[in-house]
Amino acid sequence: MSLSERAASSLEGLGLTGSEVKAYVALLKGGTMTASDVSREARIPYSKVYDALESLHRRGLVEEQKSRPIVYTAKPPDTALDELRVRQETERKEKEQVALEELMGIYVSRGEQEKPDIWIMRGTNEILSRVKNLLLNCRTELLIALPSQLALFTDKIEPLMAALKEKGVKCLILTSTDFPKEASDSLAKYSEVRMRKTMYGGGLISDSREVVLLLGGGEQGGQPLAIWASHHGLASFAKDYFEFLWESTGTTKA
Repeated sequence: MSLSERAASSLEGLGLTGSEVKAYVALLKGGTMTASDVSREARIPYSKVYDALESLHRRGLVEEQKSRPIVYTAKPPDTALDELRVRQETERKEKEQVALEELMGIYVSRGEQEKPDIWIMRGTNEILSRVKNLLLNCRTELLIALPSQLALFTDKIEPLMAALKEKGVKCLILTSTDFPKEASDSLAKYSEVRMRKTMYGGGLISDSREVVLLLGGGEQGGQPLAIWASHHGLASFAKDYFEFLWESTGTTKA
């Protein structure tokens, strides 16, 4: 019984060469064979058959007996293909790790050189993604101004707020007096919360170095707009303004 072109093509798609496919099939048919036997049965040039057999042995598809001459035996197809899969996955992960380490080094290096100080974001998903990233990177202090219009996002940041509390990050949240009590109570589990009757916009300030400022609706279909910045001057200004509101008349504890 010969191997169909479809099956041979499938094996080549799994990484075997044409000679390796022929050698493996010859061993399945003939049992234990020498390299000469395989060369003759599979019609592989003798100069190439050893390379094919050694490759099949390294991949776990055939067993090799160190006799004189060396003889080879094909493993059962299900066992052979399973070992091939495991080896390929292991090799792939190792290669991915090597590549990832070097590529990330290049990416981070470029990012440090080219990262803009200020970035404009449009749309809820993009803004939330940046907010979550800011929370994940926060180390010592987080200041949040959260007007009532943003109360519906409380549940999306709550798990990250809980993680920050476990890390010992100082969190202060300033909300408006019409902020939903249930949302305010949830946030109060992880931070100190104060309220003001009037708030203009909102935002987050992380470690006095990174900010997200919420600007409200934009020109594109009313999409929300926000500014992300790692600009030290802007972060310092935003923190000073937050602290002014936090301590000013009209701000009360939640």
